[in-house]
Amino acid sequence: MTQPILEHDSVAFQAARNAENQLWLDFHLKPKTRWLKIAPMESAEADLRVRVLEFGHGDPVLMIPGNTGDPYELAPLLPQLAGYHLFVLALPGSGLSDGFDYEQVKVHDFAVELIGQVMDKLDLKTVPIIAHSLAAHWATWFALPYPERVDQLILLGNPGRMLMTSTPAPLKPALNPVLSRWFMKRQIPKSAKRAWGPLHRMGTDPAAVSALPQSFADCVYAFTHLPHYQLTTLSLLRSMYRSKESNVLPERYLRQLTVPMSLIWGTNDPFANPELGQEIAAVVQHGELTTINGAGHEPWIDDPEKVGTIVRLKLKDSELRAAVSRH
Repeated sequence: MTQPILEHDSVAFQAARNAENQLWLDFHLKPKTRWLKIAPMESAEADLRVRVLEFGHGDPVLMIPGNTGDPYELAPLLPQLAGYHLFVLALPGSGLSDGFDYEQVKVHDFAVELIGQVMDKLDLKTVPIIAHSLAAHWATWFALPYPERVDQLILLGNPGRMLMTSTPAPLKPALNPVLSRWFMKRQIPKSAKRAWGPLHRMGTDPAAVSALPQSFADCVYAFTHLPHYQLTTLSLLRSMYRSKESNVLPERYLRQLTVPMSLIWGTNDPFANPELGQEIAAVVQHGELTTINGAGHEPWIDDPEKVGTIVRLKLKDSELRAAVSRH
């Protein structure tokens, strides 16, 4: 099957790009856009166009947004990481990258190959990876066979299906052929004024939501109305959760992880509570959990300064390791 292409001259593409540009202005950010051509994988017959946004200057850091993978969701965190060269990957099917049907690939193999190709094309030999939600799961998949390329993992929110054999209750309707229509109807707001709903369902504090600029809601509306949003969202969730054991990162794999892992977890995360984070941190060789009281699945939206401080301290560890290795 040929993967769906996102037409750059379409009204939907232009609307999403305009909304995102305003959001960057509101957060005083000036990203540089790069388009990468990823070689065909499995069902794809043509190169896949993947978008990467670059922010700032300094030591490189790869960031991979979670959920469906839209960079705009990281906007409140990015100003906290000044002094680093941030490469923010828009996963296929999101962030103006080409559309993608994840049920046409073996998602584990695709994730590992995608991250490797992106790092190669960006000339990133070894970097810290900051990733959220299912993207945190993917980053861990990549770090297991390629520990020499990942200096550390900084994982935000419940990281996908680590030690998790059951599907989180909020996601179960997406796997049901009948209920999936209702599920997607809730994900796609009818107007920008009603676009705050998904954030509330992520457990985000209402006060934090109200502090966001209107351009954030405009992005939620515009990106969920891209033509392949529904296909990408449902196929990703179904491919990750289609069976009890499908794509789980079990204890026997996590014990093999040699890369340092820092988990930053909101106490109101609706997908799993921090007790699971404690289990994960105890299983991996170099794990640490930090909880953000009152925060949801996107803890940097609830408290960007606190999460930014934690992340900066962790990135300093990478700098120290790099300095030691040079001597």
